[in-house]
Amino acid sequence: MQTDSESMPKSPTQSRPANRDIVDTLRTAGVAPQKMLELDQGRALAQWQNRQGEVRYERPRHHALSIYIDKGEQARRVLNGKVVSQGFPGAVCLFPAGSRSSWQISGQFEFFHLYFNDLDVARCAEQTWDADPDKRQLSELYHAEDPVLAQAGKLLALSDWQAPGQTMAMDHLAQWLLLQVVSRHSDIRQPLPEVTGQLSLRYRRLLQERIDAELGQALTLANMASWVNLSPYHFARVFKATFGCAPYQYVQEQRLIRARDLLRNNRHKITAIALMCGFNDSSQFSRAFKARFGVTPSTYRADANLNH
Repeated sequence: MQTDSESMPKSPTQSRPANRDIVDTLRTAGVAPQKMLELDQGRALAQWQNRQGEVRYERPRHHALSIYIDKGEQARRVLNGKVVSQGFPGAVCLFPAGSRSSWQISGQFEFFHLYFNDLDVARCAEQTWDADPDKRQLSELYHAEDPVLAQAGKLLALSDWQAPGQTMAMDHLAQWLLLQVVSRHSDIRQPLPEVTGQLSLRYRRLLQERIDAELGQALTLANMASWVNLSPYHFARVFKATFGCAPYQYVQEQRLIRARDLLRNNRHKITAIALMCGFNDSSQFSRAFKARFGVTPSTYRADANLNH
């Protein structure tokens, strides 16, 4: 296989776990990820481009969901020396831990991977359906049609993973993808439970206070859901019904409002304000602030000083 020349952006969180076998297999075959983002609790998203060669996934110790973005007809699954399936744009594959598959690649195509593990599946089943986590097994899936997951692949292709606030948004999307996989591509298929109503006034105030107190920290969907004893799935739905926006959008807005308040005096440097408000660096903070308020942090500070 040919190695893609594009460099991989640095992950904003933890480093890649040593036992991510499918990533290691692709790297060994000479393929480099175009983008890779580490998420909460060991999950990760990756965007790949392959061109030619052969790949064999040999009993990975984790699960992987694959969604083809562009083309895909050049990717063929081989069994006992014969082609048994061929890809297409939007094709979905699911590689459970312990599965085995061989692939022939004869032309360029792009695809996304979501990496997760048994604990993710067990937690999803238990929290969402109150089901026995030990009885939930994922199905092998090769070049299947799934319009819902295919649409999610298009959304991923359009997303700027490195944009301010996107890590939390991508974690939210990864939670949703995991739910779809467990709901529709496991041995016990169940529809997602309906979620109605809003958070109580007590829980609403609790969330507002906790988020405000921890704006400088790496807030995740799972963390916030645990504060009100809900699964991430239920929490995301009820939060939006209560506050009118997704959790990651609410957190981003609160961070920017706090930053704006801090910029009104010269007590802290702009770099320090960025870190205090939960941004990875001053450039990420500057882009987010300008997108929200129409001016850079330095311009806002200068204008605020002129008006006093």
